[in-house]
Amino acid sequence: MVKLRIQELAEEKVYRLLSLTSGVSEEAIQKYAVQTTEDFKKIATALNWSVTEPGVEKVFQMLNSDKAKDIAINLLSRASKISENKIKKYVNEDENFNITEKIDDLRKIATALDVKIIELVKPREKRAAVKLKISELARKKGIELKDLAEQSGVYFPILCFYSSQPIEKIKLEDEPFHTNLINVCKVLSCSIQDLQDEEKVELPLTRLRVQELLEETGLTVNELSLLSETTLEFIDLVATNPIDMRNIPTWGDEAIILELLRKILP
Repeated sequence: MVKLRIQELAEEKVYRLLSLTSGVSEEAIQKYAVQTTEDFKKIATALNWSVTEPGVEKVFQMLNSDKAKDIAINLLSRASKISENKIKKYVNEDENFNITEKIDDLRKIATALDVKIIELVKPREKRAAVKLKISELARKKGIELKDLAEQSGVYFPILCFYSSQPIEKIKLEDEPFHTNLINVCKVLSCSIQDLQDEEKVELPLTRLRVQELLEETGLTVNELSLLSETTLEFIDLVATNPIDMRNIPTWGDEAIILELLRKILP
């Protein structure tokens, strides 16, 4: 689903929109915006303006950037000649529409905001990921990963996966992730927080086509588990967590991940 940044951009460009709808230059509006309410009252008095204080206050509020955001969509509607209701539909993140059908409106909105059309589209949100320092902490304790797997009760290939792949941060609280990590921490005498590397990482883009394989072959997950000689938990892990193929161990005991992946997706 495509999401648009119309609300965000309209608020950001509110002085431009006010300029387009009022005929006052954006530069002048920005200058007026730094004036205080008292300044406006003094100016009104000096000019003998027949405006009440509430009227002066309203002008001030419109020029105040934070308060002006409340009328940003209304101003965008007037500047782009597109109804306010229609623009609000585009702003709604749940609005699922065909860009091809709305391209004329998007051109008008982009012109009013003085941005390229592509800038109206929100980039996909990147999900937070974490790198686990299991191998590093195990080495400091003089423990091999295979021994750590045995002592913690965590399936060795899963432990290798945790040690080599970015893990979606939200999954750390899910089962069986949480219990597995607690058991690892007991052996390493550390906390789950201690396991997390401070280095920022992003989830890789590669996903294994496990679900597609099941649909194409008619196999069940249990049957795939039997045929690939691995656990249901490992299959679920590689099916739901993106994989950085560059970090998959290709030698030693940890190369078991690659062997199992080849069995799951020949």
